[in-house]
Amino acid sequence: MKSFADLKANARSALLGRYSVLIGAGILAWLISTLIEIPFSRMLQEGIYYTRIIRIIWAYTGMLFVSLIGSLFNIGITYMHMQSARDTRPQFSDLLYPFRNRPDKFIGCEFILVLISFVCTLPGTAVTVIAALQSDTITSIRISSPLIIGLILLAIGLIVQIILGFAFSQAVYLLIDHPDYRVMEALRESFHLMRGRKMRYFLLQLSFIGWGLLGCLTLGIGFLWIIPYMLQTNTQFYLNLKELG
Repeated sequence: MKSFADLKANARSALLGRYSVLIGAGILAWLISTLIEIPFSRMLQEGIYYTRIIRIIWAYTGMLFVSLIGSLFNIGITYMHMQSARDTRPQFSDLLYPFRNRPDKFIGCEFILVLISFVCTLPGTAVTVIAALQSDTITSIRISSPLIIGLILLAIGLIVQIILGFAFSQAVYLLIDHPDYRVMEALRESFHLMRGRKMRYFLLQLSFIGWGLLGCLTLGIGFLWIIPYMLQTNTQFYLNLKELG
């Protein structure tokens, strides 16, 4: 496989002359999602304050809808990065790619990934919460055996969640690249491509820690450039996987 330095060099080359449209698309997607979420957030606050269950249910339903819209926008940005990686200048209209091309498949893929995360952490979370609720004092919470077991299960679940997240990390790229793929087919292909390469992908993400610190030092402004750089490097990683088969 290509070295991290080569992947990042390819990413910088692909971003030349395309930073503005990618940054603009990211800001636009964030603004739309935030504006749509505001009324549901207020509804949730009012529902909790006045103890109105129906309002709370509607608020959570609306926020779930907003999260789906946000995930589709993220996939649109991924599509734009794939265009850039293949030396095609992306357009703002590409942000709507998943809305126009079988959005049900992309939503289905996101739903399965969320479900996997939920299943991985459910046992540990359930045991931990039950143990905490049964404890009367802070001291008993610390020495409770069920609580310790719950925390261990939660830690194991999080590790499994991360591993599976890496294994299925290429599914969205595959759905974009192969419109004829079904969701499960893309997930299986991603699992195959990432076999023996999950640690490398993990280390690639860790290699951006310095950039993340720099983004924090600039009060978040630097992330306007750092995030596209990271996303494009991940896209280059996918293209390298495809070359190797």
